Amino acid sequence: MGVRIRGSNNIPIIIQSLSELGKYDVEVGIFGSDDSFYAMIAGVHEFGITIRKEKGSIVIPERSFLRSTFDDKNKEWFKFMKKQLEHVLQGRLDARTLCERLGAKMVGDVQVKLTELNDPSNAPSTIAQKGSSNPLIDSGGLRQRITYKVVRR
Repeated sequence: MGVRIRGSNNIPIIIQSLSELGKYDVEVGIFGSDDSFYAMIAGVHEFGITIRKEKGSIVIPERSFLRSTFDDKNKEWFKFMKKQLEHVLQGRLDARTLCERLGAKMVGDVQVKLTELNDPSNAPSTIAQKGSSNPLIDSGGLRQRITYKVVRR
């Protein structure tokens, strides 16, 4: 008893597509090479900082929007990849495009988190200065600069 494949044999294409997936990484954030000022602002808010001055200090608390989004959405992103993988296996989508789609989804999720995050709140003096109580939104520049890169290993 033998096995016969009728039609075209897509197995080599499937193997190649799966191999290609392992050659890419998706990076999300604000990249210093693109915009060092906003990369610094992102780092300050992601991890917090204490600025010591002659007369006291200024504490900017941690307001993680990158790591916390990863923690909150990791399972959802995995499900998204699994669903997109079906398209790769059917030859309708290549590995790089799948990574591009995942990157775009991740950016959107980080931007939503950044917009909705409200704890810890701004100090009253900060609210008065910028005219808003949203801790991570001032001009919208930080939010706009969240992007992704698909990097070939």
